[in-house]
Amino acid sequence: MTRTWILALCFAGACGGSAPAPAAPSSTPPEAEAEPAPAVDPQVAAEVADAFVEVLATMAQITTGPSCPAMGEELRGLFDRSAELFDHARALARDPEASKLLVAAMEARAAEVAPLIEAMGPGLVRCREDATVQDAMARMPTLNL
Repeated sequence: MTRTWILALCFAGACGGSAPAPAAPSSTPPEAEAEPAPAVDPQVAAEVADAFVEVLATMAQITTGPSCPAMGEELRGLFDRSAELFDHARALARDPEASKLLVAAMEARAAEVAPLIEAMGPGLVRCREDATVQDAMARMPTLNL
């Protein structure tokens, strides 16, 4: 079953460095470096799912604040601080076996997640016209599993 989570980080990691020099015509092309496969481990999947619940709980808490500009700034900061988590989750999602474990771990937490998402609604609706909140929400990632 594929589930779209409300979270996914617009994680854009820039890789520095310069391009390698072109190979001489007589040389063979270098082999493409394969991305290492993530470890398929139920414990890792559970830890990632728990971390997502923590991010959602923090989002729910942030959205109860009275200041819309402060809410936007705090949401943006939360997304920045969570970048590594989302990068790791994307790596897991690319591996079919790890993805299955992650989906199962997240589905096991659905009862915790639903009220957190519901709790965000009033604050987000109240501040939907605030430019800072709009910017933060435009950056809010989604994670497709």
